[in-house]
Amino acid sequence: MPGTDRAGGERQSWQPLRLFNVYRLFVAALFLALWRFGLAPQSLGHLSPGLFFLTLISYLGLGLLAMAMMRLRWPAFHIQANLLAAGDVLAVILLAHSSGGVTSGVEVLLIPAIGAAGLLLSEISALFAAASASLLLLLDQIYLHLSGLQAETAYTQSGLLGLALFVTAVVSAALAHRARANEALAVRRGLDLANLAELNEHIVEHFNTGLIVAEPHGEIRLINDAAWQLMGHASGAHLDALPRLSPALNTLYQQWQAAPDGLHRTLALPGQGLELRIRFIPLGLDRQATLITLEDQAELAAQVQSAKLASLGRLAASIAHEIRNPLSAISHAAQLLHESPSLGAQDVRLVEIIRTQSTRMDAIVDDVLRLSRKDPPRTRPLDLKVWLQTQASEVRARLGEAGAEIRLHLDDTSLIAVCDEGHLAQIFWSLCENANRYGRRQADGRLSLTFAAHRPPGAQQIRLDVIDQGPGVPPEVVSHLFEPFFTTSTSGTGLGLYIASELCTLNSGHLEYIPVPGGGSCFRCFLPVLRRASTGA
Repeated sequence: MPGTDRAGGERQSWQPLRLFNVYRLFVAALFLALWRFGLAPQSLGHLSPGLFFLTLISYLGLGLLAMAMMRLRWPAFHIQANLLAAGDVLAVILLAHSSGGVTSGVEVLLIPAIGAAGLLLSEISALFAAASASLLLLLDQIYLHLSGLQAETAYTQSGLLGLALFVTAVVSAALAHRARANEALAVRRGLDLANLAELNEHIVEHFNTGLIVAEPHGEIRLINDAAWQLMGHASGAHLDALPRLSPALNTLYQQWQAAPDGLHRTLALPGQGLELRIRFIPLGLDRQATLITLEDQAELAAQVQSAKLASLGRLAASIAHEIRNPLSAISHAAQLLHESPSLGAQDVRLVEIIRTQSTRMDAIVDDVLRLSRKDPPRTRPLDLKVWLQTQASEVRARLGEAGAEIRLHLDDTSLIAVCDEGHLAQIFWSLCENANRYGRRQADGRLSLTFAAHRPPGAQQIRLDVIDQGPGVPPEVVSHLFEPFFTTSTSGTGLGLYIASELCTLNSGHLEYIPVPGGGSCFRCFLPVLRRASTGA
């Protein structure tokens, strides 16, 4: 096998070469022991005992030298294999010659030698070794016959043995070729399986859904990072069974094993503020493993809400576009009509109503278009302390001249929320505009706003409050606050609080109204806090 020192197959070929060298040492040592202690047949070495003994010693020495060369891997594999094959052929021919030629039976040792050459070398090298051995057998037979050392000729046996050597070379080379092809195929398939396993592991680890593969008794075979996070544990924690990971989840698993079905189950985790949707899926033909999927209900609801709003947005944008064109024409005509000097006082009043209501309709169209342009949230960790301080400064700059007092109350604890910053800004300014319109004090008409952010200990949500000291919301109106197009003002559109509420829901939170004792209103926005996996098991 020339050149195999650079191929992966040679590294696997050193072992069979080493095994055949052990066979070489065994044959040399056995013949030497049998002949030395008189246990060998009389024909062995009878023509030339000295040559027979010297050949055995040399053959044994060749085996020992080969062991050292193989250990050093020097010279290269194909060089060692060719040299050893030549040494085998020469040693067997000399042993046969000193024992009386082909009739002694020693030449049979050429068959395993040629077979080893076919397995370890290329087909051409094996055929060359077989041809060399056959030629040497024939020449030895001719020499023994002409020199009178052998009374009977054995040309037929020599020819048949040569033929056997060629057959052995061809068959062994074919078997070696098929073995190497199968080995290469196995290596390729092994690499493919390894790559596929690595790809599957990468997909599973980066899957947003929590995945657990469990054995029938609850042993965990596989769990991804999303599952660790949803269950509130650090990734790679030493939890190898469902009872240790989550007793509640293990109870649901046992219930499913008692009555398997394809239904979803719900698992509440009060300590984390999560509600998970669980599904059990049997794996494999023997159904001895189960895939458990964990999905955050809040995230699923947000995805459904996002799809619903996207569909609603496309419809709203289409309707708003169709309304805006005729509305612009009406507003422009009213403007021109208002400038006419021939209008009476009552007509001017009617034109003013048209202009006012056109402006209101235009504001409604603007709000509808804002709703339609609402993109899915691009959530990221947001430091509410820094963000709210910046927003308060902007509110002071915008509303300060209109008599606005701004106060800020922030927790000293971490206030890292997970939300879309653009959506949160839209929610915040909608609440501020609502307070500016309805939340001024009745005594002096001034606006007093308090912005507060608080995270209760152990809670998984942050509360962001916008509080005013105005008259508050009448009780009969509270239940309609977040309905679209509901307003108590003649100039409002009724979409501000609705859009703010929808944006909160889209960011896995919610918006609610809380009356303030003694007068005033509080709009509280709940936002998910950044979850950090616990370090304990």
